[in-house]
Order: sequence, then structure tokens, then C-alpha cells
Amino acid sequence: MMSKPRSGILLGIALAALLPSAAMAQYTFDPNNADETGPGIKYFGSVKDERGALVPGASILVSHSFVLVTDNQGRFRGNVDVGYTADKTPVGCSKPGYSFVRVIKRPGPPGGVKQTVQVDCILKKNS
Repeated sequence: MMSKPRSGILLGIALAALLPSAAMAQYTFDPNNADETGPGIKYFGSVKDERGALVPGASILVSHSFVLVTDNQGRFRGNVDVGYTADKTPVGCSKPGYSFVRVIKRPGPPGGVKQTVQVDCILKKNS
């Protein structure tokens, strides 16, 4: 018979294996999606407020040229011309009534099926 501490550890490991990882990206390649097969870099991510609530209708500006907009769930995705460098291209976000706090940009691994960049922005609601 197993001791209680050991069985608790094993149960915790088993549950952790079944739950999705918090570090997993929000994007997975789907070749059936029309925008997956076209040229360009896939930008995807979310915009949240300082309390962690998703912000719908926020604009994401990529390289001062491309504008992507969050959906009603505060998430976005879209292709940007392949001529840009994912790790050096500036990205920002905004929405009327909010102030910019920070952006976190994570280029995907090189050599993948499609080059990707995850962008997560934080905005602060103006008082």
C-alpha cells in the first residue's frame, strides 16, 4: 500500500498531465484555414486590461503599416507581409479610452511550417 504523501504526489502528476499547459500558445497551424496557406507572417494574440480582462475592439499596429483588430473575445490573428522580420518589427496596441502599458512579443520557432508571432498587449482603462 502507498503512503498518503506519495499517492498525493502521483495524483498531482497525473492531473497535471491531463490539463493543458498554461505556457501553450493560443495558435496552432491548420492547413485547412485559407489564411494559413498564403504568404506572410501569422500574427496572433490578445489585448487585456490591467486587471486581465480581454479587450474587444482594440487595434494592433504592426510595423506602422498593418492594423489588426481584436474580436469580441479580445483576440486577433492575421497575416503580415513576409518582407518583415518577426523579431525586429515594432508592434503596438491602442483603443480609445485606454492607455498603453506594455506589449509582449514572442516570435515562433524558426523553420516552422509558417512563421508566427504571438503578441499580447496590456492596456489601462483611463479614469
